[in-house]
Amino acid sequence: MQKFGNLCLRALLILKQVSFIYSLWWFNGDSVSVNCSTSSTDHEGMGWEATFGGTGFEQEVNVVTWTVDNLIDWTIEPTCYIALIDCEQPSEVLPVILYKTPDSVSISVLRHSGSMVEGTEYQLQCDIQNIARLRNLVVKWYKGNEPLDNVTYSNVSKTPVDVSDTLMISPSRHDDGAQYRCRAELDLGPEGPQHTVTSEPLSITVHSETLDIRVGEEITLNCTATGKPTPLYSWQSSHLPGTYTCTASSQIGKISRTFTLNPKPIGGRTTFWAIIGSVLGLTFVFVIVYGVVKQRAGPNSII
Repeated sequence: MQKFGNLCLRALLILKQVSFIYSLWWFNGDSVSVNCSTSSTDHEGMGWEATFGGTGFEQEVNVVTWTVDNLIDWTIEPTCYIALIDCEQPSEVLPVILYKTPDSVSISVLRHSGSMVEGTEYQLQCDIQNIARLRNLVVKWYKGNEPLDNVTYSNVSKTPVDVSDTLMISPSRHDDGAQYRCRAELDLGPEGPQHTVTSEPLSITVHSETLDIRVGEEITLNCTATGKPTPLYSWQSSHLPGTYTCTASSQIGKISRTFTLNPKPIGGRTTFWAIIGSVLGLTFVFVIVYGVVKQRAGPNSII
């Protein structure tokens, strides 16, 4: 570089006068047109070098345009260069940032199907297929219209990826029929275009754990949880029959499980034999009492 002296220094100064005019937000498949221009006239010509849309060398021009009808190359680095007399060609790389909305967004319950039990913990999963760039993705969770959680990413991968995000829920009986949704949003800043894709709603059915118990019967309710630190337990109850709620809590959070106890009626054959037993018992007592009274009344008594 030194052997060219001031001539190459002038080339670097000319390079700094190069400017690009282009959109800040390109999506996979967009048509692209970018102007590379300079205010200097002390050069032989300019051009674009790129795997797609290269212009070659154009003499005696101050503007060259890079054009691609369908931009699908995630790693493309188009370069604008200027040719000076008897010196190297200074160049500038155009920063291409390509985005893509997801092919699909869906929500499901992991390792479970059917109705949910009140107070039990379940894991929802949001699957986002083929999205770019991941560092601009925000996953938003909703129950109905109520926001539940926002998740962002720091991955700098340029190419499309599949993403799975999870949310833990512990539904109560009041959540029966609730609808959960997840939304994938490309956050391109306050001035960028808004692109969101939302999953179909997931409706859940919630049942409390119901146990039938006879009046006076003893029953054991099992409430256990694992975690570090070891969780603390507390119980809340109404009356028997009624609801009993066990809550396991720690510094991380808490989870509850509710049991509903229903009185179990005595019916069917049990009722029949209970009645027979009662009648026989009363008859036996009556016979004994009658015998005692008859004996005391003597042989001439009309009893």
